This record gives sequence, structure tokens and C-alpha cells, in this order.
Amino acid sequence: MNDRRNALLLNLSAEPTQLQAMREKLRMALTEIGIPQSIQEQLVLAVNEACMNIIQHAYCGNAKGEIRLSLEDTPNQLRFLLEDDAPCVDPACITPRDLTDIRPGGLGVHFIKEIMDEVHFYPAGKQGNRLEMIKHLDSD
Repeated sequence: MNDRRNALLLNLSAEPTQLQAMREKLRMALTEIGIPQSIQEQLVLAVNEACMNIIQHAYCGNAKGEIRLSLEDTPNQLRFLLEDDAPCVDPACITPRDLTDIRPGGLGVHFIKEIMDEVHFYPAGKQGNRLEMIKHLDSD
């Protein structure tokens, strides 16, 4: 028996105007799974920040790019996978900003790492990147 199911598969253009619809579809999928609203908002924030980082830093604002988002639901965890076709990004360059450096923006990586239980980023061959984010669910 397979306890995994794809709760959401979504392709979106790499432009900020696409993020509102993505957030709404993600909230609907998380509601269907039964994730409490307070946790939903944190997860939506993390995925939104990751998408914005792809748009700004991987695609450098080139709206011709595409982002593929999948959400896999298992009894014990949620697995979010973001894939793009942008030039490969060096994983060593993806670090949170020092929180003592007070200025607007730049906290996406910090939020993602605080909200998610596991974060794995790696280039996907000669072109493209993959970001896997996992949230463990209480089994109570």
C-alpha cells in the first residue's frame, strides 16, 4: 500500500504576479489534507519565500522561466519540491542573512529554515535547481 499522495502539482511562470494564485492553491491543498490554519500560514510563507528567491535570484527576474511546485502528503510529513530551469545556483551561496543586519528584505532563507524541518537544495544537472522542503507532522 502506498501512503504517499500528490496533494498539489502546479506550474507557474517565474513572476511575482503568479504568487498570489499559488498561495491560494497551496492553502486549499493544505486544507484538504487537514493541516491547521496556523501551520498552513507558516508553510505558505516558506513556499512563497522560496518561489520569490527563485524568481529574484535564480531567474534574475526573467519572467520566461517556470517554477514547478509539488506537494506530497504522507502520514508523517509534507514534502514540498520546487524545481526550476534557471542556471544552476551554488548551494554554498544560499545562506540566511545575519539577523543583526537590520534592513528590509533578505530573510527568506531564514524563514524557510525556521519553518521547515528539513531543507535540501541541489542543482538538477547542467541546468536547473531543486529545493526540497520537508515538514514533519505529529503522529498523535
